[in-house]
Amino acid sequence: MPKKTDNTVKRVFLGFSLTPQQTAQVQAIQQQLPKSVRLVPARNLHVTLAFLGQVNSSTLDALILAVDALEKPGFAVSLDLVEHWQQPKILCLKGQASDPSLISLANAGQLLAKQLRLHQSEHEFTPHITLSRKAKMAVHNLSYVPLIMQPTALHLFESFSGNNGVEYPILHSWQLN
Repeated sequence: MPKKTDNTVKRVFLGFSLTPQQTAQVQAIQQQLPKSVRLVPARNLHVTLAFLGQVNSSTLDALILAVDALEKPGFAVSLDLVEHWQQPKILCLKGQASDPSLISLANAGQLLAKQLRLHQSEHEFTPHITLSRKAKMAVHNLSYVPLIMQPTALHLFESFSGNNGVEYPILHSWQLN
């Protein structure tokens, strides 16, 4: 009997999760935002390294093997500016990708996307955490301290609409060196 192939398609991205303390710090910023914006739930707060789009199971397996082979250095990044992005209408806490290890990881993510014929970003990598969606304008006079991220792991997240809205379960994780 022939082996049944799995045609499941998942929407995936590489990224970094926040610690509980970082999540609380971001939530304190979110509480200062206008009530008209839709806050990103605490469970969904993350930094995206590379959005990869739709993958089937064989491409997912190839992606995991490719990330296994990558150099995955540790890094630090300071997210210190709340900014409004007109498109896609979000407020985010962003920083500069100045750490060579973070830049190297971001470039490797885009190269993997190209090699596996997945979605490649048309924008330069900007480390950020989306705070809210449906934001029509910038906000000012927020009180916060910069969030310093030094993640210990890189994650492959799935993105799907579930019963409680968008969900981002972790499919695979790699320790950073």
